[in-house]
Amino acid sequence: MTARPKYVGGAVKRREDKRLLLGRGTYVADIQLNGMVHMAVLRSPLAHARINSIDISAARQHPGVLDVVTFDDIRDLVGPLPCIDLFPDSKQALHTVLADSKVRYVGEPVAAVVADDPYTAEDAVDLIDVDYSPLDPVVDLGSALRDDAPVLYEEFGTNVANTIHHEVGDVDAAFAAADRVFSERFDIHRYGAIPMETRGVIAAAEVGTGRVTLWSSTQFPHLARQFLAGVVSLPESHIRVIAPDVGGGFGAKCEFYSEEVLAPVLTMRLGRPVKWIEDRREHMLSTTQAREQTHDVEAAVNADGTVTGVRVTSYTNNGAAMFTLATTPASIFSAMLRGPYRIPNYRAESHSVLTNKTPLAVYRGAGHPQAAFVMERMMDIIAFNLGMDRGELRLRNMLTSDELPSDRGTEIVLAGKVEYDSGDYPRCLQMGLDLIGYHEFLDEQAAARHDGRYVGLGICCYVEETAIGPYESAIVRVDSSGKVTVLTGSSPHGQGHVTTFSQLVADEFDIDLEDVTVLHGDTDLIPDGVGTFASRSAAIGGAAARLAAGRVRQKAMDLAAHLLEVSPSDLEWREGTAQVIGDPSHAMTLGELAQAATAWNQLPEGFEFNLEATHRHQAPGIAFANATHIAIVEVHPRTGQVTILRYGVVHDCGRVINPIIVDGQVHGGVAQGIGGTLLEEFAYDETGQPLTTSFLDYLLPTASDIPHIETAHLESPTPLNPYGFKGAGEGGAVGSPGAIVNALADALAPLGVTLTSDGPYTPARVLGLIQQASDPAT
Repeated sequence: MTARPKYVGGAVKRREDKRLLLGRGTYVADIQLNGMVHMAVLRSPLAHARINSIDISAARQHPGVLDVVTFDDIRDLVGPLPCIDLFPDSKQALHTVLADSKVRYVGEPVAAVVADDPYTAEDAVDLIDVDYSPLDPVVDLGSALRDDAPVLYEEFGTNVANTIHHEVGDVDAAFAAADRVFSERFDIHRYGAIPMETRGVIAAAEVGTGRVTLWSSTQFPHLARQFLAGVVSLPESHIRVIAPDVGGGFGAKCEFYSEEVLAPVLTMRLGRPVKWIEDRREHMLSTTQAREQTHDVEAAVNADGTVTGVRVTSYTNNGAAMFTLATTPASIFSAMLRGPYRIPNYRAESHSVLTNKTPLAVYRGAGHPQAAFVMERMMDIIAFNLGMDRGELRLRNMLTSDELPSDRGTEIVLAGKVEYDSGDYPRCLQMGLDLIGYHEFLDEQAAARHDGRYVGLGICCYVEETAIGPYESAIVRVDSSGKVTVLTGSSPHGQGHVTTFSQLVADEFDIDLEDVTVLHGDTDLIPDGVGTFASRSAAIGGAAARLAAGRVRQKAMDLAAHLLEVSPSDLEWREGTAQVIGDPSHAMTLGELAQAATAWNQLPEGFEFNLEATHRHQAPGIAFANATHIAIVEVHPRTGQVTILRYGVVHDCGRVINPIIVDGQVHGGVAQGIGGTLLEEFAYDETGQPLTTSFLDYLLPTASDIPHIETAHLESPTPLNPYGFKGAGEGGAVGSPGAIVNALADALAPLGVTLTSDGPYTPARVLGLIQQASDPAT
């Protein structure tokens, strides 16, 4: 027999795409149930106010309205929404399901209406009369940190909800001995995930049992079940959560929201299925936002460019409450700021601050983009002031492969110790410089500047925490036809799980890819799991699936040895068949073995019936991916338009399962970074009113804004799982802001412009920088 080609490492086309591209997917909005009614939510029009009274009488009397609830109606039924990454001394500034006596941001849920149709529910929401007493808002970090600032939660007496400390080495000594000290303040603006599909939920209670099924566009159905059980005090066995097709998540759906509680509570009150689909304006107001931080950074540097120490004080604008993963952005930033660089002495103090904005939480990269941006801007500033080549400065400070693994002396909340496992950071950078033609560009840039063109190149190198635990589960079973079903607790929303997991399992059984079915997203289908976030799916969920498949294959081999009356060592596995070595006629197929393994047959004592295995893969540590991004941009001097001429990425996510999927993840992340850097912003006025509540105001990149992205792969397998896989889902978004802003800063350097913000660098803003540099009096 000829050995079947292996799938892992191959450019296998995505199996799930045809169904989705032909419109045959099933999203929450597509689901229709008998007797279904519709929920609408009244949201606060003020950023900060006391609620004096709520009159729901007119809404209750409106034709077609079935129920109206305020916090008083559910006070005894529900607890606050959970935040799972709070520190022991954190302020418990938790979000209530509906506003109690106070509202703290525009868009906060105040009341909910259920009606026969969504239009009646929306009309009834407008009939609810709320008497507010406005309070002074705090919108920006500076206002929130003033000694006399209004406090969002009076019981805490402060707007600082959480503080994280890191100390590595002798920082004070490093600064005392430094030849130069560079300091800068960097601002990261607020933008967000903006998935194509907004959030949506349907809840249905079983009459008689009280069991509740929740359909939700969530990234973590098993955690959603756990959270719902805790908030409404139900046993988890009474709750089923289903995540159908999910049209993008990026972290915004890696949170647990009020609507995921309100719909179950209302279906239990009414005995009818309750549906809520978020409109785009609600999404802009109420779905978690991201990124906004300010950082005061100092670097101790020797004359030869060696960075000996860094100290940073950072502030994260967490908005009005600590959501599910509220401290994670600050934690990742402070733990990972040094990136691929040695920097032996490090001190960080990171504060999570409450303001009257929509709550902030995780978004693709969750702290890594901020860390990479700040460190890489600092590297360029150091190189410029020392008169050094930017690539050479980075190479001088990078950890080498001989120095790995490396305990960095920091920890990430929920993930654990930062110990870089494997990689070759200098090689990754050198490959990136070669890919983009770095030295050739420098000659071209000199000629362009001579001609009056603003052309620049930016580098961004980073190390990214991926594949975090604590575990992921998988069940693999073989039916009597020899087909394989994989049940995974990892729930996809665009990542290509069906394809990737099929590759892994098909290779383990040496069968056709089409013989593997992957099922997910249903807590009744697979009893436990964690979810999809933090670039963990392949390395944790995929490893669980392949290890479970390996156990099943071993069971099949053991059974075949018994039935064929040979020693297991006399067998080999080829093309889904256990066969006697040298005698392919003496064999049993996977389907035949599955039939023989059922309880209809007598099996050897101690043999488990059925070709099935469950595996929970626990991660022994964090697998760290890394990459180099390089952007070349040109700025139009009369319009301020930034054009990306070239973009290159060298990415190392360990062993690559499917280069098509990895490239797609990288390209999608770069597109989001381009949007955040050049276009996107959640803007607020001084009263806390959002100014960007539609796509007329919140600008997204289109296909014409995305350049061809040149991609190369470097593989540094991790020792932390049997196959060397690391995560790949977030890296594109991590490196792109730093690369683009460094390129823009390089383009504008002849004008004396120093960039200390990540954007958005809209044409109007860039033109203003050019005009100000040309005429400082302006």
